[in-house]
Amino acid sequence: MHEAETYLNRKYSTFVVKYSWCFLLLGLIICFALGLSAVLLRDLPDFNDPTKGFVPRGKNTLTSRLFVLERVKAELDKQIATTKVPDKKETSSSLNINKQEEVEEDEDLDYDDNLNESYLLEDLRNSFDSCAFLSSSNQDKCLTNKQVYQSLNNKSDFIKFSKTIEQQINKPNEQMCTSIDLNRHYEVYFESSDKSSPNLLTIGNLLSLCKKQNNLLELFQLDSTCHYTLPQMISYFSNKSNCSELNEKDIKYFIYRMQRCHQLYDTGLIRLAGLKRYRFKPIELFEYDSCFRYNFTFLTLEYLLDKTFLSTNETRYTAMWFLKPKKPKKSLNGSEIHTANSAYDLFIKHFYRNPKFDDGWTRISALNFLDIRISTAMKQIRADMFFVILAISLIVGVTIIYLRSITVALMTNVCVVFSFACAYFTYKIALGIDLFPYINLMATFILIGISCDNVFVIFDAWYSEKLDIYNQARLQNRSIEFYGELTKQQKQQYDRDRDYTSSVIRKKLAFKNHHEQDDSQLEDNENKEEEEEEEYFDRIKNPDLIRMMKVNDEQMIQMMGGLLRHAAASVFVTSFTTTAAFFTNMITRIAYVQLFGLFMGFCILFNFLMNITMIVSFVIVYEKLFEPLSARLGVFNHFPSLFDKALSTLTRLSHVIFTVYIPRLIIKLRHILIIIFFTLGIIGLIIVFYHPKLSPPKSRRYQFFQLTHPFERFEYHMRDQFLSYINEDKDNVTNPLLIFIFGIEDSDLIHPFYPEDSKINQNKQNLIYNKNIDFYDPNILRWFDSFLKDLNRSELFINVQQTYSQWLTIGQLLRGFVTPDNNTLLQSNDQEFFVPSTRNQTIMAMERLFNLFKGSTKFQSANDMTRENEKTRIGFLPDSKTYEIQAFLCTVNMNVTFNSYAVQDAYYKKLQNYFQKHLEQLRLSDGPNGHIYKQVKHGWFVSPQFLFYDLMREVIRGTYVSLIFSMLFAFVVLLLTSGNFLITIYAMLTIVFIIADTVAIFVLCGWELNILETIIIIMSVGLSVDFTVHYGVAYIKADWKKTQSCIKRSSKALKLLDNSYKENFQIHKTIMNNEHLNKNKTLFQRFKKRHQYGNIQRFRRIKNSLVRVGSAVFMAGFTSFLAGLSMAPSKLTSFSQMGFFLMLIMFISWLFATWFFLPLLSFIGPIDKFGDIPFGKLCRCSKLTSPTIIQSVPTNDNDENTHQERRLKSEVK
Repeated sequence: MHEAETYLNRKYSTFVVKYSWCFLLLGLIICFALGLSAVLLRDLPDFNDPTKGFVPRGKNTLTSRLFVLERVKAELDKQIATTKVPDKKETSSSLNINKQEEVEEDEDLDYDDNLNESYLLEDLRNSFDSCAFLSSSNQDKCLTNKQVYQSLNNKSDFIKFSKTIEQQINKPNEQMCTSIDLNRHYEVYFESSDKSSPNLLTIGNLLSLCKKQNNLLELFQLDSTCHYTLPQMISYFSNKSNCSELNEKDIKYFIYRMQRCHQLYDTGLIRLAGLKRYRFKPIELFEYDSCFRYNFTFLTLEYLLDKTFLSTNETRYTAMWFLKPKKPKKSLNGSEIHTANSAYDLFIKHFYRNPKFDDGWTRISALNFLDIRISTAMKQIRADMFFVILAISLIVGVTIIYLRSITVALMTNVCVVFSFACAYFTYKIALGIDLFPYINLMATFILIGISCDNVFVIFDAWYSEKLDIYNQARLQNRSIEFYGELTKQQKQQYDRDRDYTSSVIRKKLAFKNHHEQDDSQLEDNENKEEEEEEEYFDRIKNPDLIRMMKVNDEQMIQMMGGLLRHAAASVFVTSFTTTAAFFTNMITRIAYVQLFGLFMGFCILFNFLMNITMIVSFVIVYEKLFEPLSARLGVFNHFPSLFDKALSTLTRLSHVIFTVYIPRLIIKLRHILIIIFFTLGIIGLIIVFYHPKLSPPKSRRYQFFQLTHPFERFEYHMRDQFLSYINEDKDNVTNPLLIFIFGIEDSDLIHPFYPEDSKINQNKQNLIYNKNIDFYDPNILRWFDSFLKDLNRSELFINVQQTYSQWLTIGQLLRGFVTPDNNTLLQSNDQEFFVPSTRNQTIMAMERLFNLFKGSTKFQSANDMTRENEKTRIGFLPDSKTYEIQAFLCTVNMNVTFNSYAVQDAYYKKLQNYFQKHLEQLRLSDGPNGHIYKQVKHGWFVSPQFLFYDLMREVIRGTYVSLIFSMLFAFVVLLLTSGNFLITIYAMLTIVFIIADTVAIFVLCGWELNILETIIIIMSVGLSVDFTVHYGVAYIKADWKKTQSCIKRSSKALKLLDNSYKENFQIHKTIMNNEHLNKNKTLFQRFKKRHQYGNIQRFRRIKNSLVRVGSAVFMAGFTSFLAGLSMAPSKLTSFSQMGFFLMLIMFISWLFATWFFLPLLSFIGPIDKFGDIPFGKLCRCSKLTSPTIIQSVPTNDNDENTHQERRLKSEVK
């Protein structure tokens, strides 16, 4: 296997050196053609809707059930639309009815001067026991008029408004300003500019808000539409039409009126009246009372005052609501206003970082313009692409400083661009995926760091191989040619190298003549000389001198072979482990995560292919063309002396740090470093998995901007301060709807990658019906009846009685169709569902039932099944052609409040167990061949509130499963590449600690496990493995038998001068040591001696690793750190968090790889071939039966020894 590897290495090296230009140009042309074709043949990505792909889809996901439910509703609406076609008379009559209802609904808005309060009180006394409102806390309990009046402290507050105020309330061509249309509004939130006095209910703050109200009306061009502000409401309650006339007395009177309604608000009645969710119309006294009149109290308490007002009589925040007109409106230049684009332009021009609304009294705290937060974030993406240019500029600067080459820096970025282009071609053309999440753009930042890492390792390996050629030429006393004339400093360095080589050889020849000294002194002298040689090697690496050395094609082939042997293995492992980590995102069922992992994996894969083809070819082109050109023109010799001196100082400092000080610290402090970083790794694991623990998010909101952004401040702060949003969120999660569906499979056939592709999804929009279920079978109807009864008895559900009452109503209708005899109907039990005795009777009764509903004006649309309209709780879905029943749906309320993921998870598991247990009981009672169980076993349930739970469940499952698979893949690749089991184990331990500490810092920073965090955690495996792999591969492939300077070869030549003495000395020394160990040493002492002997090899391997890749690893981490730093200023949270992750993962990876992995190797690293996997023997198993070929080997080495002795003596002369 080794011979085959060497043969392929030699062949590929020869090919690259000879055809470097062709290889490079061919790669550039192919990449350019692929990228250009992808741009021209497909539309560019559309980021207007970033929520596409945010939800999990696929088998066994609850969200797929929701998509099936949407298609069920669409099918119902379609059948309703085709069945109910009213004629003109019906249409006109219905319109008249609607108009009449609107008039009746708005009758309470017409002010009556002749209305007398005493008359209203008399009406109250005559209807004390009548029902006023339904309590929101108890739907079955109706509060009487007397109870409502007692909640108002037995006092009425009959409010009258002036004609001017009435005109302001009644806007022409607009709805009455009595409620807020949450679908079309501008919201502007204010707070006090004085933090020491946050209360806004002061005369100074209210007058300030009054002025800003008028300014905003003019700015929004909404004078003719409704608006709600705190100064306006206070002036209304004081019967003033202008808020600029407010005084302290008005504020006190306003507070009194609000607190008077406090008790009534706590009962939920004001909210019921404000949202018009009451069943019984209130008496006129309550309609004209200040707590209910025009819903002003409801609007003020829920929309204009924060939640602390009722308990403190103060408000820290207030909102101004401006409703846009119903009809489109155009500006003076003809463009339509009050659209998403115009609102964004308005925000940028007048509100974004504009202090004009801060007058020293109040200032803007948050904004919500027509709900344009998401579209604004997508526009911000285009602006944040500037940071890509910034990252590229930083990388170019660092590359120029480190490699002192502009062309290398440019080529690195060209490979980044072409990697992105090729991945985009594969994504768009080869796979045909149109859905392109905006987070895919982050691939450029990640790719920059990875590409620089690989390029630095490749060029460092190239110059290390060139250094070996340089040292070999000096030892053989050959003349060295350079591309250009050496500078004074380079000439001095070259002379020092030659002088030192001669002095070393003279010293060794002198030592040969005095070899009669004792053994201990002999060994001490050898060790001392080795240390001196290695220390000198640390000073001879002059990058400019080495780069200017001229090499021929044969030497380039030799150098390219060494480069591929050392660097290509590291690049292969890092690239494929990172690619695998991203590809494991495909395990999740969230298209957003899957597509990012797929695209990012392609980017890294293409970047690896370019590294081993185009970059290695560019190395040869650079050596043949740019190095001679740079040397002859003196590109780096004409810089200002200060700049040149700084670069030289940085180069020497970097070399000394990574070849002298860091190895010494690692070797001397290895035990302390292992203990410290092992402890840090354990602490990180505790933080992530025990306490405080990585947990799913508590909120359903997704953050797009920084929390200081006005849109994000509204989403994450103001929504929790105002009762309107608090109650809205509470309504959504308290006793949500649950829908049971039988007769339709819960299979979502739409491919998540192609949600809008009609060709791929052709014939997949239809519902899949379960043909096994027969809804006309009386036994099936009886089972549905028993199932509903069991739901009513279960503690998991509430309001089942409403569902069962509708079920009983259907049964009564069926009884009436089957048994038209009145006497039979009177004797029937209305509390039991009627089931026809035969299937034919059921078919006949069902047909009549559907005909009845078709003619009913109250037939409800499926889309009306919301919390506000829960009238229809039982439904049948017939076939659109045959009208046979295909599905049965029933709705109940869940007895739970989904206020956290843990509650949702626990309830869903109980619900799943309950449903499965019910089906299992049916299976046991029905027998092994029971047809009822076979018909209903494919039933399922779903709730709209399961969307967030399903997303978080898939995030958690996908994160841990993908993490495990990516770790396993990294283990396999490391094992196959390094070929050493111990190196793989140490590397995997290091990677686990890196990931644990990185995620632990995220947890301590308050991060929660959301979609972006899932991507980051999975990605951490691929990015954390890079530096550890570089060190591990360099450790395994280190040639520890020679010193790093290659001057040790002189020792090998000197040994040939007196080979017999050396052999006798070593044999005698070995025998004496063995006898001494066998007689006087214990087992522990022998192990210790063996370990100390292995330390010599370990230390040399550690130093060789740092010499070869130490500086390259640091610079790679530094460039990735800079790429992350360039993303940090982004206003988008996803970009800034990804930047923070890149900085953190690079820093922690370098720390653990350098200060934990290397100390671990220096302490218990493998030596010789210990821990190696014998791949060669495994591959040669099939050759054992082949005939053995005996080859004679010459044993006489006198000629070779004589030649080496003569050459060494000539070198000394």
